[in-house]
Amino acid sequence: MAIMMLALSGARPAEARTDVSIDFFYDSLGSGGSWVELGDYGYCWQPSVAVSTGWRPYSDGYWAYTDLGWTWVSYEDFGWATYHYGRWVRLRDRGWFWVPGREWGPAWVSWRTGGDYVGWAPLPPRGGGELVYESGPISARVDIDFDIGPSCYNFVDVRYIGEPLLRERIYAPEQNVTYISTTVNVTNITYSNSTYYNYGPDYNTLSRYSTRPIQRLTLQRDTNADLSAAVQSKSLMKVQGDKLVVAAPPVFQKPPTPVAPKVVKEKIQKPTMEHGWTAVSDPKAQTELKEKMKSEDAKNIPPPTIKPRESAETAQSPAAMK
Repeated sequence: MAIMMLALSGARPAEARTDVSIDFFYDSLGSGGSWVELGDYGYCWQPSVAVSTGWRPYSDGYWAYTDLGWTWVSYEDFGWATYHYGRWVRLRDRGWFWVPGREWGPAWVSWRTGGDYVGWAPLPPRGGGELVYESGPISARVDIDFDIGPSCYNFVDVRYIGEPLLRERIYAPEQNVTYISTTVNVTNITYSNSTYYNYGPDYNTLSRYSTRPIQRLTLQRDTNADLSAAVQSKSLMKVQGDKLVVAAPPVFQKPPTPVAPKVVKEKIQKPTMEHGWTAVSDPKAQTELKEKMKSEDAKNIPPPTIKPRESAETAQSPAAMK
């Protein structure tokens, strides 16, 4: 199939609204979860479904390939916010909490691939205080730089990366140490022209081995949307044909004076973070796995052992099209 060129004009944030404050999250997400004041991270939100220890971010949905690279399309009502702004932290015995951020991205994840597997993990904040990305790249050293452990990852067989519902294909996290050992970190989140791009695994490689075609979408900004109405109709981010229509602003403004959610469930002064290493109880094994992560080469990825599809769609990367 011929190479599909995705127009970048639909993704230009200069045309989108820039007058929306970050307190829009406080007014739009309250009913689906709870706001908690979480140490230095400030006000964080936990979806009600996340109270279950088995729930994981970036699991109820699928990966599409857009103008901006790998883009997460969520089936969850809160997905327009929690998978495109900010980061995630996991508290010991408390589950996952979302730390709001102001900048829109196709997905804020760490990527690993190699052999017959591909995996992704939500990026945690680097430290406390306001979450700002400072327009810097996020590279394949992210597992080391952000201390992302094995159980934070969602891994699937490379043949299923094009599935329309990945939740059913994700391996049990108890197996992730094995997949970390056989994969390489390929995270590549970059910033150009006021836009974030999420490159990650090579699209053409994954497309050759995915049983289903990986959905291709052109990102389109809905610059005239009534955001409050879009929240009510659950249309801040929606797929229409071959387009991913995004009404959420590319940047939420910092309010001139501090604001807080109307209802804050509790205040946790000293939260105990879980970085995903509990499954590696042996200190020596943990050290060896971290050394393996440090020595990985994103240009030397073990190829799949399975047979590729005879025909698969190819694409020029967003990086090459800029």
